[in-house]
Amino acid sequence: MKSLEFRIRKLHVNTDADKRLQKKQPSRVYVNEEALIELTGTRDGGRAVCVEKVSASPDEPPVRREATLWKAPEKLDKSVTQMYDAFRDACGYKLGEHVRITSLGGPLPDADELVLEQIPGQDGTTPDSIAPEDIPGWEWFLAGRLSQIEHVHGGLVFKNLFANGPERSFLVVSVNGRVTGNARYLHGKTAVRLATSAPVNRDDSVCTRKLEVTGIRELDTQIQELNQFLSFFTADIPFRKKPDYSAIVIHGGHGTGKTMLLNSIANTGWGTVFRIQFKDKLSEIQETLQRARLQQPSIVLIDQFERLIDKERSNRAAVVLAFCEALDALAAETKAKGEVPRVVIVAACLDYSTDVPEDLKEPGRLTSEVYLPLPDVEGRREILASLDLCVAPEHEQDLLRHLSERTHAYNGKDLERLVSRARQIGCIRIRDASAETPDQPSIMTPPSTDDDQQEERIAEPLSTGAYYQPSDYHEALRLVRPSAMHDINLKPPPIKWDDIGGQENVKLLLRRAVRLSVEPPEVLSEYFDRPPKGFLLYGPPGCSKTMAAQAMATESGLNFFAVKGAELLNMYVGESERAVRRLFQRAREVSPSMIFFDEIDSIAGQRSGFSHNNSHRSGGGGGGTSSGVNVLTTLLNEMDGFEALHGVVVLAATNRPQAVDPALLRPGRFDELIYVSPPDESARRAIFAKVAARRRMHADVDIDRLAKETDGYSGAEIKGICAVAGMAAYERDRAGQVADEDKGIRMQDLENAIRNQKRQITREMLEGFEEWERQFKKY
Repeated sequence: MKSLEFRIRKLHVNTDADKRLQKKQPSRVYVNEEALIELTGTRDGGRAVCVEKVSASPDEPPVRREATLWKAPEKLDKSVTQMYDAFRDACGYKLGEHVRITSLGGPLPDADELVLEQIPGQDGTTPDSIAPEDIPGWEWFLAGRLSQIEHVHGGLVFKNLFANGPERSFLVVSVNGRVTGNARYLHGKTAVRLATSAPVNRDDSVCTRKLEVTGIRELDTQIQELNQFLSFFTADIPFRKKPDYSAIVIHGGHGTGKTMLLNSIANTGWGTVFRIQFKDKLSEIQETLQRARLQQPSIVLIDQFERLIDKERSNRAAVVLAFCEALDALAAETKAKGEVPRVVIVAACLDYSTDVPEDLKEPGRLTSEVYLPLPDVEGRREILASLDLCVAPEHEQDLLRHLSERTHAYNGKDLERLVSRARQIGCIRIRDASAETPDQPSIMTPPSTDDDQQEERIAEPLSTGAYYQPSDYHEALRLVRPSAMHDINLKPPPIKWDDIGGQENVKLLLRRAVRLSVEPPEVLSEYFDRPPKGFLLYGPPGCSKTMAAQAMATESGLNFFAVKGAELLNMYVGESERAVRRLFQRAREVSPSMIFFDEIDSIAGQRSGFSHNNSHRSGGGGGGTSSGVNVLTTLLNEMDGFEALHGVVVLAATNRPQAVDPALLRPGRFDELIYVSPPDESARRAIFAKVAARRRMHADVDIDRLAKETDGYSGAEIKGICAVAGMAAYERDRAGQVADEDKGIRMQDLENAIRNQKRQITREMLEGFEEWERQFKKY
């Protein structure tokens, strides 16, 4: 979402048309055309935006309101915004203050429900509460007044209204359950409620705070989803229909803000906070859930939920059952009373789809979810800017751009660690420089000044010597790695293209695959509707398929995820599918990256081959119907999401392509089929030459003749021949049977090894590959 900062300037309302517009759409905010296009991508006005006061102090709570954005009726500088006085007063903004306007990416939503409450009139007094029997009449009356307004925002005031009895004034306290909301009023469809019509059997001393999370940067969409969920538990908002009860799960990778959000919910002060820890006993869990239900309003927070119900836990089934029973009781109470119990249950885990058991996803249980992604380039730039890099002004923007583009997979905490490490590096550099030139100013020991001098020093830019250097951050970037990578080995074996003899066409195709993975999408869209991202290496065993994948990762610098297919067929039901989902998720987080499935036929075999009677290698893949088919289905689903896999290459290898399910070969999955053939004569010559360069070879060894004599052998078999010949030469030389000048591997040793090495690649095998290629090769 795009954001820009503005200074508030007076909006003059002169004509009758301007006054009518102010009344109908009071939440209009105006900017010049250039800013309007930059924020919303269009010249058309009316897009929903969020307006936030730019606080001078980080301790000052943010003031946010939603509005609609329009082109200013008069000429404005790009750094200026205008808004109606009444809206500005409702938001608490003053002329000259700075605000940040963020596009919310769409048109103004419809207002489903508005809640108003009575406020003091102009004389400062508030009439007596409205009698219960008069509430429906006042709601009808207020709906009539609202029908004259098109856009309704939180904080909108109706002054000195008269129906029966004394004059009364009202304030719109929430729009669609949010105090910051702004929406389109639809007369006859938008429900209008008075706050006094909420259930009266509540503890007002506890419910005085709003159950709303605010003040968290870079998670606006997620915060909006969470607050929409939380709004259903606000005791002073009545519902037209009986809502369904549900709890919510916040999920995302390490360091994405799950714990921070749980703490933010706790800090609302809306109700009694209960926490369930992963180490709690079953009895403690049951007691906490029961107390939360009895001591409403209450909030139950569960961090690291996946650890609480880990499959290693001996009483896991009982813990899951305890949550099911507690949630079912709250759902039953909802249906019985027609209102949601004021018990908010929020769990946090790494992955909703794999960490939460299916029993807990039933209606009325953990059916709501909010996913927290890692920050994108713009998000990382904003976080870094908020951390104050303290570099010279002429370097700041370039450094922010460089760091934000180079910190893929870094979360907010990682970026804080990066900045902290850079400051350490800078301090050491400046300290060392100060030791050599003591008079040089230093950020570690600033010169003492009196108050007037200190104020002057703060107002002026720091001297050049007091700034950190971009090189401090470049060095920190080399040392600080993202926590998303902390539990995965992303380093491929040190195999290079030169280690593979021959296979020039395979190398060419794989190098092209790397280029496609890092090419900007807008460039690829000029040539492809769907650029290939899946590549299947197939061919006889021992022909360097795995080595080619390793060399591809090493030479390209891609983060490398290598998985043997059989390793995913794990003993726990559901764990294999979880591993596949997590694998793709992590690859996206640390892109550019490559996922390599070795022996893919073991998990992606034809579904007709999955049976209880077949092992995972005998039936074309799979470890039983419930395991193999589910893993294949998960793999197909993940590969169907290739549009979201920019920067991720998926590579697989198999000796048995005929065993791979044809569904994986359809467009959008493994688009490129690359045949890795047995080495030809030149490739065999290269393999022997590389071995000869590293071994003690006798002068009689004829590499050209060896290349001819090993026709039909795989690369692995040729290396095996060299190993056997080397052992024979070693035993002979160690026995002292030859002079020093005649020691080493002889031609005879190699020829003997060739005669004893049985070819594993048969003519029938090659014909099978040719037949399969004719059936599935796309060009």
